[in-house]
Amino acid sequence: MADKFKTVVRRARFAYSSYTAQEMQGFGQVLADAIKARIQSGQNIYDQPAAPLKVGEKGYSSYARQKQRLGLKPIRDWTFTGFTLSCLKVLTCDVNHAVIGFLRGPTHPKPWKTGRPGYTASNIAAFNNAREQQWGVSPRDRATVVNAIANARPVVTVKSEAA
Repeated sequence: MADKFKTVVRRARFAYSSYTAQEMQGFGQVLADAIKARIQSGQNIYDQPAAPLKVGEKGYSSYARQKQRLGLKPIRDWTFTGFTLSCLKVLTCDVNHAVIGFLRGPTHPKPWKTGRPGYTASNIAAFNNAREQQWGVSPRDRATVVNAIANARPVVTVKSEAA
């Protein structure tokens, strides 16, 4: 019996080089490391120095003075205890997709040092980011990831010519 219907393909979509979950894990880790290094150097998402910490009035211990007593720089670098930035990880990755962020599970092991008992790293990052935007992708971070992606495998572009 002859086929009555013939399949006609009107559109076609294809992905030439999709990135595997392992490759996306690597790209996400490169971005997470770039963001962590930028925050630790005291820069905001515009690659500019972050706003200085406020110094308390006489007789009051300010956050800047507490950091100096511990031998840390008195700048906004999220490194008082190291808890928040240590929770910056690649959370999920899939084909052509990766999500980086802060772990939601553990609470700060020494809540009296943060003044925020029971808060997670994602909560602390949100509070800090409300003061000064440091969590995010800066132009330098974006260039770092684009460079890593370009070095992973060659980029192929398809050019269509008009008939």
